[in-house]
Amino acid sequence: MLHKLSQIDKLAGSKVDSKLESKGIKHFNANLPVLLKVLAKSQGNSYLLKLGNTTLQTTAHTKLEIGRSYYANMQRNHAGQIVISNLVQKPQIDTLLKNAPLKLQANDLRLLSSNPQAFTQELKDFLLTQLASAHKDDFKELATLALSLTQGVISLVVSQDGADHLVQLAPRPKRNRLEFYAIFPHLGPISGYIWQESSPAESSQQGTAKSQRVCAYFAVMNTRVKELLEEHSDELGLDSMQVASDKSPKELFPLSLSLVDMHT
Repeated sequence: MLHKLSQIDKLAGSKVDSKLESKGIKHFNANLPVLLKVLAKSQGNSYLLKLGNTTLQTTAHTKLEIGRSYYANMQRNHAGQIVISNLVQKPQIDTLLKNAPLKLQANDLRLLSSNPQAFTQELKDFLLTQLASAHKDDFKELATLALSLTQGVISLVVSQDGADHLVQLAPRPKRNRLEFYAIFPHLGPISGYIWQESSPAESSQQGTAKSQRVCAYFAVMNTRVKELLEEHSDELGLDSMQVASDKSPKELFPLSLSLVDMHT
């Protein structure tokens, strides 16, 4: 299903008008999330932000960390001023994406969906083997992935179309569901869970049969992302889907934590 979400993300990206002017933004997509980097803070709640190759100054209603990146909703108010809202801090994953000891393709995730226990055990064995002989430059990334796994969260770097993306998956057998978190270039971060439930089917000679319905819940950045998923719900192959745009997507395991950081 993550592969299908990626296809919807591509479709959303094809509609984005990314033309910029040197003095600021002339056109920007007011519906999809944007990625901003905080460069500096001025008076009050005013911040200098970087969007692509353009800098802009605007007001944020929440305190932002200098040097960090945020996904946000951005639009112009009636006075023509740029207003940002619903900021979600981007996980500190750039180093992990660049130096990940294991990078998978989207098709590799099929093993996880078909046999989560086998996939998890194979990943665990790989990380333990690599940690035993890791160079200090590779140790932090390996340790972060291993620590995530001990918390029941599979953190992966998935390569697709020449870019690396973070995907977190957490099988919850007792709840009969698979929780996930993923970051998409245009849709932004999405979290949620997928589960199966039985539903009565047509009666047969053997009695009342039951079929399995595939259901999903998504937490997305804003209403436009919600609309896109609902518009393409048939492509996701789901029998039932709930999408919430009023709850910020959250990591399943904060990758800013690592065994290396814990010595303090």
